[in-house]
Amino acid sequence: MRKPTRTTTLFVSMSLCGRILLGLSAATAATFAIEPVTLAAPKASKSIVVHIEGPNAAAIREDILSFVPETLEVVDRGDFSKALKNAGQKNPVGDTLLSKAQRKKVLDRIRKAGKAVNAEGVIFGVSRTNRKKKKEVHLVYVDENAGDLAVDDAVPTAGSRDDRKQALEALLGPTLAQIAPPPPEEEKASEGGEGEEGDGEEKDGEEKDGGDDSGSKRKRNDIHSALFSVELGVEFVGRWFDYSDPRTNNLRPYSVFGQPALSIAGEVYPLASSDIPVLKGLGITAGYARALGLNSAVGDGDPLATTYQRINLGLRQRLSIGEASQLGINAGLRFVTFDIEAPAALAATVPNVSYTLFRAGLDGRFPLGSVALGLGADYLLPLSSGPVYERFKGPSVQGIGATAGVMIPIATGIEGRVLLEYARFFSSFQPEQGDAYIAGGAIDQYLGLRLAGAYVH
Repeated sequence: MRKPTRTTTLFVSMSLCGRILLGLSAATAATFAIEPVTLAAPKASKSIVVHIEGPNAAAIREDILSFVPETLEVVDRGDFSKALKNAGQKNPVGDTLLSKAQRKKVLDRIRKAGKAVNAEGVIFGVSRTNRKKKKEVHLVYVDENAGDLAVDDAVPTAGSRDDRKQALEALLGPTLAQIAPPPPEEEKASEGGEGEEGDGEEKDGEEKDGGDDSGSKRKRNDIHSALFSVELGVEFVGRWFDYSDPRTNNLRPYSVFGQPALSIAGEVYPLASSDIPVLKGLGITAGYARALGLNSAVGDGDPLATTYQRINLGLRQRLSIGEASQLGINAGLRFVTFDIEAPAALAATVPNVSYTLFRAGLDGRFPLGSVALGLGADYLLPLSSGPVYERFKGPSVQGIGATAGVMIPIATGIEGRVLLEYARFFSSFQPEQGDAYIAGGAIDQYLGLRLAGAYVH
């Protein structure tokens, strides 16, 4: 029985960088038109707070951020949350925001926290299910004035994502437009004539990458319309290789787990800003992983340098489904190498492989509270398999793969990922009596636990 060992390796210390926008829920077709309450003249501060609590809070917040004027800075929600606790609001606000008897105290705390972070005002929302069993987000706009609120209304959240964005913008847009300082070049643009103004607007739209998924203007840092994404991670890998019905003594199984590896992966969608539905969701994918300092040995023998690496190249078509979920259809090539540098006496017995695989599969990303769940499945067709299979007559090899993980938002465009990736190759042989190697088949399994950070642009 062959037992692998692992030498001391350089351990890569990586912090989960991540937080991305989760496109979580969606909204109804209802829109609201209101006359904004007259606000005090803007102060020197050009910042606002956008704070949402309750189910699908991250998605609702990002919908609001998509139409906040560029001249208004958005305060980090962690800073505001800390200020809110310091103001005396230790627990979620919840339905207290709608209680006539209790809301004054809550609004005072929100106002105090807003001043503490030097915000012009606070957009505060509570996502909930109302008494009529309908999902909504109730929003208020709280500034330094203790009088009537400029915004104090609810937006349904049970319909499509686009409808929800429209309803949110109809409710909040007039207030945001009133408090936002004018762009620095607005006066210059207005003097340039109609033709120049049109050109300026088009250029601004292109630089902003605004708009939703349905038009030619994409939304920056949105997983549904991203131009590219990059993932860096540390992976702990394992391999298990064993024969079924072995008949000769020169067939050695193999097992190892917990070997650290570095991984990098990325996706690029060159036409993400186009208005062609099929092409704007078509991307190029690539990935690479390699074990660090992996060694193997037979019994108490000397360590044998071992190479394990994985390369992915392919195409992916992304499709938005439901409220904020995404489906990916992918195809491409995968190259898997597991090579033990064994001396001549052992070289003919170690299970070295060099897979060239055609890969086709599906993957999905689904909202789950404040995080997202990722699932995927692949069919792996070996185009070539490597030395261990060449020892047998009539080898037939097939493979399958699966992934599962959780994506955790941390900051705009950044998320942390915990992913589990599994691949299984099953083979059958047609040996004849007298062959040097006789077995009914083999099972080759790979498992990787990956901790990664990703940036989505």
